[in-house]
Amino acid sequence: MNTILNYSFLKKIIKKRDLFYKGNEYLIFLVYFLLLFILDYSGIMDLYGQNFCRRLLNMYRRTDSMTYNNKLKPFCEKVKKMLNEEDIKKLQSIKIPGNNDIDWFSRKNTTTYQCCKNFTIDEKKIITEISEKVKQSYENEIGKKLFYLGTNKATIYVYHGKNSYHLWHVDPQNLSEIYNVIICIKKKGEISPLQCKDEKNDIKSINFEEGDAAIFNGGTTIHQVPPNNDDNSERTVLSIAFTTNKLLKENENNMCTYIEGGNNYVNLFKLFLTIFIINFIISFISGVNNLSYYFLIIFLVLVLIIVKYVPIYLDTGLGSKRSSSIINNLFILFCLMITTVSTKGAILFFSYFALSDVFFLRSWIEYD
Repeated sequence: MNTILNYSFLKKIIKKRDLFYKGNEYLIFLVYFLLLFILDYSGIMDLYGQNFCRRLLNMYRRTDSMTYNNKLKPFCEKVKKMLNEEDIKKLQSIKIPGNNDIDWFSRKNTTTYQCCKNFTIDEKKIITEISEKVKQSYENEIGKKLFYLGTNKATIYVYHGKNSYHLWHVDPQNLSEIYNVIICIKKKGEISPLQCKDEKNDIKSINFEEGDAAIFNGGTTIHQVPPNNDDNSERTVLSIAFTTNKLLKENENNMCTYIEGGNNYVNLFKLFLTIFIINFIISFISGVNNLSYYFLIIFLVLVLIIVKYVPIYLDTGLGSKRSSSIINNLFILFCLMITTVSTKGAILFFSYFALSDVFFLRSWIEYD
């Protein structure tokens, strides 16, 4: 009986809501965006000081050349035998977990193991000693004093087999004063090189033997680890980031840290579930299902044009001043449709964050 009464009450609410919005589709947009803005501005959706949806958006846009083209300043060189055999043996003694990261659109068949939460005391000591040696060698190569970005979060990456890769991207902080190094600490079979693009977009490949390193500016250089032809290959590298600016702090707590390179299934589930719940609630309140697809498609096309061209041709002093391509934004929208299980809600959810990247205060939206 209570169930019937509750259902009847819900139907009355929906009927009143639909009557309120009838013939006033613009109100649906206003209510949806206002509710999402309140959640956004309140900080309820924040992860390490920034809305987690915006963090996800920015993380994917690392693969979008339009987003970082005006930030590029390529530097990528090879250093032979930066570490000797004794150093390599020490690093190979670190026990790396066997579980793989979740496969992403740009990265597949990898394992990420970041220092130093699960490291033993001896393993932490090895990383500390090796990092210092690498820093000194790096300083000699470039003739500049280097500093750690906050705490030293050296990371070991393992690429498993011929279908492992990390496709073209730049690192999150697009700053030329950040200096990255990747050192091969274990090689099995015909492993993939590190590839970088120079100013003319020509590709430079750095092939590794154990102990060899690549030094580069990851935030201003387009780079990738392509697939290889050896199904039995195993490529294990140590990655460390330094900076020439001792005042610069690393975004130590970021989305990659939170999802642990795709290994933390629980946190990933939390993110997707939260997006589903938020969209479900504000879609119900705002009556999103009353919007016509014709009206939504026109609105979506306008949004895609705005986020691509306004940052290029019009500096309003607002937003991140980063353009983004239509094809990449359509892929983000597709992922949101799956997450929200709602085409109409996904379009509005995507549009809010896409437009906020163009029109919100730069101090709130800008990132490097």
